[in-house]
Amino acid sequence: MIFELEGEPERVIRAGEAFWEPGGDVIHYQAANNLADRWSRFLVVMLCAPGQEMLVYVDDEELEQRRDRRAPRPAFEETVS
Repeated sequence: MIFELEGEPERVIRAGEAFWEPGGDVIHYQAANNLADRWSRFLVVMLCAPGQEMLVYVDDEELEQRRDRRAPRPAFEETVS
């Protein structure tokens, strides 16, 4: 799967690999399937301090304000046949 956190380039997590993301003020941009011919599945375990919000959604305005914290995106080339 493709995995991307704020401040890190997107990367591929392969079958059997473990990964984690820190809590706090870090945006999780994507966890997406990178396989064209089959499904990707992963198990999530989330821990949170009592009385704290587990997830805090970011609106478009905050995403724009934090744009400089996102790693450069890979350039995709279009091929014309």
